[in-house]
Amino acid sequence: MAARTEGGVLRWLLSGRWQAGISIAVLFSTVGLVPFLAGPLLLNCVALVALVTLQAGRKESFEVLLIAGVASALFTLNPWYGVAFALVAWLPGRLLGEGLQWDVQWGGVIWVIIGLSLLTLALSLWVIPEGVGPAFWQTQMEHLLAPARKELSVTQRQILGDMIRLMPGILAAGMALLWTLAALLASRWRERFQGVLVPQRVFRDWVLPERLIWLLVATLLGISLLHGNVLWPVQNLAILVGGLYLLQGLSFVHLWFASRGWPLFALAAFYIGLILLSQLLLVVAVLGIVDRVFHLRQRLAGLRS
Repeated sequence: MAARTEGGVLRWLLSGRWQAGISIAVLFSTVGLVPFLAGPLLLNCVALVALVTLQAGRKESFEVLLIAGVASALFTLNPWYGVAFALVAWLPGRLLGEGLQWDVQWGGVIWVIIGLSLLTLALSLWVIPEGVGPAFWQTQMEHLLAPARKELSVTQRQILGDMIRLMPGILAAGMALLWTLAALLASRWRERFQGVLVPQRVFRDWVLPERLIWLLVATLLGISLLHGNVLWPVQNLAILVGGLYLLQGLSFVHLWFASRGWPLFALAAFYIGLILLSQLLLVVAVLGIVDRVFHLRQRLAGLRS
């Protein structure tokens, strides 16, 4: 796994399969000890596996799987942690690394994320609940919110009740966002590892496949025409598709800010506003749909030229 670099943590990490495997295992095992940091820790695990696949190769990636999987099971004294590592961290990272190698832009990564997010949705709809359906997520949410139930107002309980039915879609969309960030990290880490100072693969070049619009159309028709139990999976699919187009909209926002030459703090202010006003998420998702259907970024490039 030897490679050329200027130094730092990346050099140490990629200097051997044992260093990479044990480091990733430590990060993944910490998820169980510090659950509120599960997102950032899992993000780094997936990005590091993708980086190993990119920089060291497929063989080394499999060796890291064995080392980190066994180490995770030993660190936690739970063999299922090794299985969880293989499915939750290694497999997405490996596929993202393959996607980054496949296309110099984002085409390969986007197809990987679409496939993984659809698989996550299917698992959270039917496999994890074991056929129970929304009642499973209702039970899980009640268990998590039991300590704070007395502090919640009637309105807050109603909002949470409506969200529970959409938990599979929210989970799948959230994982799509995490995998996108992991691909961005892995791509930039590889560039830094190779001494490339200016990012070559930037988020503003992120463009969803044009044919995905037909899945959006089918989802909207299903919401309009279906009723009862068959409506629940379609509603969650709509959340996932909306999350994918949210990424498209964010990509266009990045491109817009870059085309105007606005400073980085303006983009940071936009994201702060997005967090404070969550209703803007829908607006940005619609912007992503409009961008993909009417090719706004090509029009923007034409205006600049």
